[in-house]
Amino acid sequence: MKILFILINVLIFSNYLYASNLFETSFNNIEFNSINIQDSKIEEINKIKFESFKKILRKILNNKNFNEINDNLSEDFINTFIKNIIINDEKIINNKYAAKVKINFDKKRLVNYLREKKIPYVEYYPDKFLLIIFEHNELNQNLFSKNNTYYSYYLNNLKNNHLFQIPDLDINDRFILKKEDLKNKDLNKIINFGKKYNNNEIIIVHTNIDNQLINYDLLIYSDGVVAEHKFYLNEYNLENFFQTLEDFSINIWKEINQIQNNTLNIISCKIDYFNILELKEIRKNLNNNSIIQKLDIKSLAFKSVDYDIYYYGNEKIFFNILKQNKLQINKLENFCTIRLK
Repeated sequence: MKILFILINVLIFSNYLYASNLFETSFNNIEFNSINIQDSKIEEINKIKFESFKKILRKILNNKNFNEINDNLSEDFINTFIKNIIINDEKIINNKYAAKVKINFDKKRLVNYLREKKIPYVEYYPDKFLLIIFEHNELNQNLFSKNNTYYSYYLNNLKNNHLFQIPDLDINDRFILKKEDLKNKDLNKIINFGKKYNNNEIIIVHTNIDNQLINYDLLIYSDGVVAEHKFYLNEYNLENFFQTLEDFSINIWKEINQIQNNTLNIISCKIDYFNILELKEIRKNLNNNSIIQKLDIKSLAFKSVDYDIYYYGNEKIFFNILKQNKLQINKLENFCTIRLK
């Protein structure tokens, strides 16, 4: 039953996993027949409110925090975060109604609520996870080989998956990272392997079959932080495996990279710009960043401004989010420079 619940979560989750803005919603098609169009329309829009809001929460929160908020959702609570409701292509013919409806939520209000309740969240996802699967069975140990049934299935069925990056499975891979390195959890060798693929988000999976129960040991490396977890499946089903792996991986990644709302940090940065339009664009991108609490001007000079930036979370996440907002950051001890990419 637990596995079924996870898989249902994944199927819902995967529909919006790769949105560029995790707080963004999409249009929903409404079509119904009713003798009371107005009441039925309100009922359908209320359903969309819940669905859209829950999608945002599922994207930005880990499973534990999502479930705690989801258990207490109400229409009045959701309404406090609504920015506007957009209705396009509305048609009413006799008792038939059709329209496209989009609910936009106020990101700032939602972040302020999470901050008030000390609930951590994420504002972006990694571009890709470099996926290393070490397959153990009674007869073989397959790593970077096309005989590896997990890689074979992925390349034949899931090559358009947006979450995982598959190694080349060539002799160079087998030279850089050996089976013994994975057994010994040699982090230096693992990081070096990631450099080949220009990726510091790495998932390592060890698979073992034990009396029809398949054990999966996960090691997730995310830009300097390591987390280890396990999960189990009671059948050898590769589609279920990859769906479950997505859910576990993203949830663990969130726990590593989530923005903590407990403490406020400060960093001094100089913004370099060519003209006023560029300065406005930089400030807009900074203000679009939910991690920043405020910007204080320290000094002004020709084509540069020095700021004290107050932000939540840690410095690594702060820099990563700025990069997501098309800003180039250079760090020098307790000082940084910022310009447009």
